[in-house]
Amino acid sequence: MNDVKEPACIFGTDGIRDRAGEGLLARDAVARIAGATIRALENLAPFGQDFPPARISAGARRILIGRDTRESGEEIEGLIAETFSRAGHPVTLLGVLPTPGVACLSARRPDALLGIMISASHNPAEYNGIKYLSPAGAKSSPAFEEKVSAFYWSGRGGFAAGGSEGASRDSGGRAPIEVDAGAAEEYIESLVRASREPRRFRSRRVAVDAANGAAARVASRVFERLGAEVMAIADRPDGRNINERCGSLHPQGLARRVVEERADFGFAFDGDGDRMIPVTEKGKVLDGDYTLAIAGRALHRAGSLPGKAVVATVMSNLGLEKALAKEGLKLIRTPVGDRHVYETMVAEKHPLGGEQSGHIIFLDDARTGDGILAAIRLVDCLAGDGAVSLEENSGILKQYPQVLLNYQVPRRVPLERLAEVEKAIARAEQALAGEGRVVVRYSGTEPLVRVMIEGPEQGAIERLAREIGAAVLESIK
Repeated sequence: MNDVKEPACIFGTDGIRDRAGEGLLARDAVARIAGATIRALENLAPFGQDFPPARISAGARRILIGRDTRESGEEIEGLIAETFSRAGHPVTLLGVLPTPGVACLSARRPDALLGIMISASHNPAEYNGIKYLSPAGAKSSPAFEEKVSAFYWSGRGGFAAGGSEGASRDSGGRAPIEVDAGAAEEYIESLVRASREPRRFRSRRVAVDAANGAAARVASRVFERLGAEVMAIADRPDGRNINERCGSLHPQGLARRVVEERADFGFAFDGDGDRMIPVTEKGKVLDGDYTLAIAGRALHRAGSLPGKAVVATVMSNLGLEKALAKEGLKLIRTPVGDRHVYETMVAEKHPLGGEQSGHIIFLDDARTGDGILAAIRLVDCLAGDGAVSLEENSGILKQYPQVLLNYQVPRRVPLERLAEVEKAIARAEQALAGEGRVVVRYSGTEPLVRVMIEGPEQGAIERLAREIGAAVLESIK
């Protein structure tokens, strides 16, 4: 990720990411990014979807900054806050808070112009990142990110590299930097109020894996407020253990805890709290497709899916498509990235969408993926009365065997230019004979090519995926 060259967009599919202290997250680069953002904020007319006119006309200028638990977060937070303060933007530090919490408060507070989250989500502790949340409560649009990127590369951000003085033309001097000690409480209360069926949590046992991340401060408190008995793991962050053998990428420890403690529900979150992976009372690990299937059925039967569709990405299992079809619903697929899902949901007015990875958006409640909210709404949507069972509800979806292999590459070459890779993909599709899917793509956040194949037989799809992977490695050296 350190080989970004001008004029590439400095944003990936989910913000800016790099190793902390290096590349785009070196001190001078962080200050330069903040300065470029200040320049982009000077003219918001082209970005109506990000910045509601009413908010702008009211003179909103405040910048809200949250972060996850990485030890590098405070330094990045300080650099960004100081740069915006010198430009005359008042800054509020929200402290450790999930990304959807920053989005929530950015939408709720009338003086907020932009929310900034410092996090590398599910990546290891040595990485960090910068995400922008608009006052509409959603992740910033590609158009706004491209404008920031253009100012970054041009060097016309209004601030010298390294954060030296040089405030933008209309700054009016340094603005205050404040600490909001009540941000987490405000977010917690918004989540508790989002539950339609709080009685379903009362006296139930809920196991939580907070990934030693941003959810560690809030997840357990939310479920306790709903009346549950909570058992938490990976809720003691030390700055270096975020996502380490825990969280949504490693839910096996949570599954064991669910069985040992005879919990009714298990929920694993990622480092910044926008993903959720559920675990049934029998220790069965589910994924985002199960959440979409269960919620899709419930919302449809309640008359809350006017378009009779659920939005997901190309990575969602073929089984989800078939499960929804049995309910009279269609699956609309987008490119990978919850922002693509969100944009399709808004454009076509679909209230439910998400990713297999656990990013789930309930558009009536939020405009970005929220792991804790997704857990609450999943329980709301379980079929049955009284002590509803996640295990029983999971029977709605029968997943096709799937394999996902990742191959590290030194550079990105458009896949369609790689003849041997294209031939390997064609051979795989021919072998599946219409009874599966092949998806080959670059990761949006890491130097990886991802090869995903679904089909009726596990051994066959593993062999086909390895053949494609071999072609990738041979073609990109």
